[in-house]
Amino acid sequence: MGLGIGAIQSTLELWQQGLFENIENVVEMGSQELHLKEKDLEEMLKVAGLENFNKEEFPNIGNWPEQPRCPSSALYKKLGAKDYYCFDVNGEHGALQHDWNLPFEDKSLYNYFDLVTDHGACEHAFNISETYKTIHKLCKPGGLIMIHQSLWGGNGYFLYDKHFFEGIAAANGYKILFSSYVVCPNEKTFHGSGHQFHIPLNSALLKSIDLKNTPEIGVSAILQKQNDEEFKIPYQGQYLAEKQNHYGFNKLYYQDPPSHSYVPAFDLDHVSGKNLLTQLLKRIKGRF
Repeated sequence: MGLGIGAIQSTLELWQQGLFENIENVVEMGSQELHLKEKDLEEMLKVAGLENFNKEEFPNIGNWPEQPRCPSSALYKKLGAKDYYCFDVNGEHGALQHDWNLPFEDKSLYNYFDLVTDHGACEHAFNISETYKTIHKLCKPGGLIMIHQSLWGGNGYFLYDKHFFEGIAAANGYKILFSSYVVCPNEKTFHGSGHQFHIPLNSALLKSIDLKNTPEIGVSAILQKQNDEEFKIPYQGQYLAEKQNHYGFNKLYYQDPPSHSYVPAFDLDHVSGKNLLTQLLKRIKGRF
């Protein structure tokens, strides 16, 4: 399990946008590593505005893909995080041992973390719903949940698509800050890392990709937890409105794509056009 170019790019963009100013505590599902060549990491940090690359801050960064590899904790510490945890049954990289199939019951860590990640980890637990319930418990209100998972070519029990992230967001009131497909062609960078490219989360664009020359396609999302309510199981289709009081995404009235969030449901049969407009204007006003 590890962060390739695509995941590192997303993380650095969060830092560039100032979102790491509020991230002190990080926890990752899995004993995560940095999966790229040293020179590519150095160049990515430089492009992001981190000029002073110190190899000593990234132990074993020159080894990948051989072992031992650099733990991802080095990247978060470089970006200013003070407290880092990871959970994995293997105990590698100082991971706290926890079986993700089982409920996480250490309440001292509930709502504690500013950033919780799943970089190709949770799909290896058969009880996948419990893993995302754990992520929800660990993330504090206002905190971020970063997920990079496999849509094509994965090696776990499950493959993912945008409906998975959107369902979790709808059920639990998360805001979606970013989402994309991550295309991993069978090509290397000049320095030898695997190329990874973010593309819009569009099914027509996805169908245009030649899968014969694309060993893996991922799907990525950055979510923001809005409240401290208990985790809710997602539903699809008409049950989204019936069970969770939502009718869909609001992408029309917000001025900050690609972020989007759900609009609470209205009983349209009993709401006049004037009242509906009033409700929408209230949401817009509260946004700015």
